[in-house]
Amino acid sequence: MKLINMKIWVYLFLLVGIGNFVMMIDTILSEPDQTFSVFSIPTGKWINVGYYGTIALFLIYLGFNENNRINQNEN
Repeated sequence: MKLINMKIWVYLFLLVGIGNFVMMIDTILSEPDQTFSVFSIPTGKWINVGYYGTIALFLIYLGFNENNRINQNEN
């Protein structure tokens, strides 16, 4: 049961990481005069790109790393 719960968390991390990556691409392709915010704090375009990129890389790395650990423990 614990293994199934861990696999669900892995896929959730990967899904949210991919969502953040899509948001980063959306921010890059948006108009430069548009206003942005992170946690209701006004920011610039490149601060948002950095924020989404960092979170996306972190979550995708954790998802793949945990998936590899689970697969090694299964064998």
